[in-house]
Amino acid sequence: MDVTALDGRAFAKFIAAGSYFLKKYRGVLNDLNVFPVPDGDTGTNMFLTVRAAGVAAAKCADAPLSEVAAAAAEGSLMGARGNSGVIVSQMLRGFAHHVRHRREIDTFVFATALRESVAAARQALLRPVEGTILSVADAAAEAAYRLALHEPDFYRLLTGVVRAANEALDRTPEQLAALKEAGVVDAGGAGFVYFLEGISSFRPDVKVRATAFPRRPAKKSAFAKTQDIGENKFCTEFILEDASVGVHEVRTTLEKLGESLLVIGEQPRIKVHIHTDVPQRVTESVERFGTVTHLKVDDMERQHHVLVIDSIPHDRSIVVVAPGEGFETIARELGAEVTVPAAINPSVRDLLLAITKTLSDEVVLFVNDKNVEMAAREAAKRSEKHVTIVPTPNIVAGIAGLFALRSFGEATIPSAEKILGEAARVRAAQLFFAGKDAQHGSLRIARGKPVAQLEGELFVAETIKDTLVAVVKTMGGERGSLLTLYYGGIQRERDAKVLAEAMSEAFPDLDVEYYYGGMSNAEYWIALDE
Repeated sequence: MDVTALDGRAFAKFIAAGSYFLKKYRGVLNDLNVFPVPDGDTGTNMFLTVRAAGVAAAKCADAPLSEVAAAAAEGSLMGARGNSGVIVSQMLRGFAHHVRHRREIDTFVFATALRESVAAARQALLRPVEGTILSVADAAAEAAYRLALHEPDFYRLLTGVVRAANEALDRTPEQLAALKEAGVVDAGGAGFVYFLEGISSFRPDVKVRATAFPRRPAKKSAFAKTQDIGENKFCTEFILEDASVGVHEVRTTLEKLGESLLVIGEQPRIKVHIHTDVPQRVTESVERFGTVTHLKVDDMERQHHVLVIDSIPHDRSIVVVAPGEGFETIARELGAEVTVPAAINPSVRDLLLAITKTLSDEVVLFVNDKNVEMAAREAAKRSEKHVTIVPTPNIVAGIAGLFALRSFGEATIPSAEKILGEAARVRAAQLFFAGKDAQHGSLRIARGKPVAQLEGELFVAETIKDTLVAVVKTMGGERGSLLTLYYGGIQRERDAKVLAEAMSEAFPDLDVEYYYGGMSNAEYWIALDE
């Protein structure tokens, strides 16, 4: 089926599909990172940036393209992290500007919008460098322009665009000596290719795009060991709210205080990214222009040594109680240093041992089960480290909390209340087979029937599909968003795939993903990201 028009809903789906591929391969991108020698978090930063854009776009997906693109740009501005993330945010801003008066566009306008998006990103940089995401995006935009002259279908166009972007990515080691020395391609450019590949794989008749959680990278620590962080070792990011001046004035004020300076947005909200040795001077120098918010300062030298030499501890460590092998893998992908298996509730000794294994003196412990909280608090009392207990009620809330923790940045250890507040945006339900006949209020439950539990309310039907449809409807799935199924128990990947496809048919506005959780006490954990 040809797709010849891109409206607001289709654009929101494009962003969701692209962000899925960034989510899937962010670990690969993190380990690729070489230039500009920052933090080894390129994949995570790009994913969090695009995810913020996708969440904002999904909230107004029924609106004209101009409004949805503007929302995505604003969401990415607020969620932009790292050099590559800020560049992607500026690309989305350029795209939104190009389509600002349109309800929908064809492939030619899409191509010209890509051109403007790359131009906007280049303008945001004081010294654009070839062999980076800019080179790959340039090649993609030029390929789109050539193909759009005779190709009206978006998916055939994107196939050619992805091919051109991959070819440009393969050329990046010849453009940057650091990449050639390490024997890798540019991580930001690779992330842009993954984003395009995610979009091109999302076709109207194929809504389910997951088979496994992000694979582990084949190459670990791709840094060239001769690289030197040198000066300007603090990656500093913030938003200047209620700005009284424009981007040019902020850029002029900061350009002598560091490098890799990116200043994007417009009054009254401006996003700043800079590598500097004087982060306090950076923020003090712009405070007269507005209010500094969302400040994040990462020590790139410390992160570089951790990745290359593994000799310097982290600013904080994360411990996660996980009810299955798959969930342990997911937790590690999201930054957990130590995971605690929870086939049965872990003891105080188990939790204390996990805390002791961590490298830093500041530890954040996600309990992911109300029955574990008391033991966790006892373990924290007995530890010489400072332990922040996050009393997440289940593993779904724990995963949401891990995402939230990353958004606060390495320099900040937020309170448990703040993490829980962010995690509460995701609703969770559990599906299992009844172990015996039971009566729950007026609801009769027969042994062996599928039962779903949502915040104390039970749902029972003849099949897993019907039970899940009922609970997802109650969760608000008809409004559309992201539904994630984590399978375990006796379920296998093929079962999860069939169920995910059924959910896509039942809820056309939902994006559906599924991952292996591996828990033994339930068939599925269900997460609805609002």
